[in-house]
Amino acid sequence: MATFSDIKKELKELFNPYINPVIREGLNHENLKAVNRVSFVITVLETIILLFCIFSGNSSLTSPAVMDNTIYAIIVSLFTFLISDVGLKSSKHPYSRYSFLCVAYYLLIMVFGMFVSYYNYTHGKQILVFYAIVFCLVNFFIIPPYLSTFLILGSYLIFYLLLYSYDQASTILILNYVILALFTLAGSYHKYHLQGAELERIHRIETMNDMLQNVPVHDNTTDLKNRYALRDDFDSYQNHHIIVIMLDIDDFGKINAEYGRGTGDIVLSQVGELIKTHLSDNHSYRYGADSFLIILQDVEVDTAMQKLSAWEKSMSSLCIPDTTKRIHLSSGYSHGTPRDEEDLRLLIEAADRKRRDFSL
Repeated sequence: MATFSDIKKELKELFNPYINPVIREGLNHENLKAVNRVSFVITVLETIILLFCIFSGNSSLTSPAVMDNTIYAIIVSLFTFLISDVGLKSSKHPYSRYSFLCVAYYLLIMVFGMFVSYYNYTHGKQILVFYAIVFCLVNFFIIPPYLSTFLILGSYLIFYLLLYSYDQASTILILNYVILALFTLAGSYHKYHLQGAELERIHRIETMNDMLQNVPVHDNTTDLKNRYALRDDFDSYQNHHIIVIMLDIDDFGKINAEYGRGTGDIVLSQVGELIKTHLSDNHSYRYGADSFLIILQDVEVDTAMQKLSAWEKSMSSLCIPDTTKRIHLSSGYSHGTPRDEEDLRLLIEAADRKRRDFSL
């Protein structure tokens, strides 16, 4: 059974959920873009309507109050558009600095919507403008639930009181009116949580991509590529015939233990240099602590074996620094045409198995 604290926590999460500051800034950016677009559209539409009514002699503008309210909507929307446009183009200030604009514009334009709908109501016409303004909030603006609750329910309540003061809202079905208000509010909640979740997903992907881009793709000791680079290079091997060579320094652990890690690093550097010289410069990888992966692309097996033989000859004279002890390596190879990453992995495993079999 849910306790009072559980219910309180759920309500807090519903009305005022925690939003990562980066996500919140993303929401502010989306809101600013929405305000910019909506204010521009309303400015253009109201201007066209005003000009049409003036030049056509439409009687709906004979009332000075209606004319004044239309001009008011144009001025409010135009100034909002200009402010939001500056906010979108400016890089000096965060989008959160303009977070007030969405609420301010909604409140100011709601005055226009209520007046027009009240005027229509008192003249026996539909009150669609009020509903259209409220639905703009739900469809275009992304406002925290606690604030949208205040704005939406407050708008419906004030407008109902206006109609009630005229004729006790006699033509309004209160049940339908309340249901419409609640559905509008639910839509606003849903949009906020949905947009927040989408921005959070995008943020996670971007963060992961940044992390992957910052991972070093070269091994400092050997100056060869590493295993992270192999993932990035896969596309260049896909659907191409390749020869995969696995090399391993024998008893490398003993070299480190007996002569020190500095000597071991020198050995790795020397082996890496010979690999780049005789096998491949751009497609060689330090695959493990003492293992190397070389991929030869679009090369015949005989040619690859000649390269491997030349490399082995160069290795035959390689000794542990300051000693006469030779460095020995084990090698194995496989070849094929990988169609996907799984095929490439299988080729690497096959080359590694041959290397182990040879070393035995």
